[in-house]
Amino acid sequence: MACTTSSVGASQSWKRSLPLQEASQQAVTAANAVIDQSGSEECLRGKFSNAILRLSNSCDVSGHSSTACELASEIAGQESELSMSDMISTSETLLDLLGDSATSN
Repeated sequence: MACTTSSVGASQSWKRSLPLQEASQQAVTAANAVIDQSGSEECLRGKFSNAILRLSNSCDVSGHSSTACELASEIAGQESELSMSDMISTSETLLDLLGDSATSN
């Protein structure tokens, strides 16, 4: 029963969203970790993917539209995982985009 309950809870977790500012900060943290390669590739991929999903979901729920939101939605919708070099490149782009939006608030 605990398995069923936890899997139901996990399947609903995508519906929860963070405030956009918090999701953006988590994306920045994950992007910096990828660029610094501070962990195994598998760990970094998990952190980055989760942060991108949270950012995409927060953008959707808040109705916010920006280049960073579009990028997050595009990445979140991909079926294949990003290579390490793609994660680094995307992280650099994301930091540029989120840095711009953070300073305009």
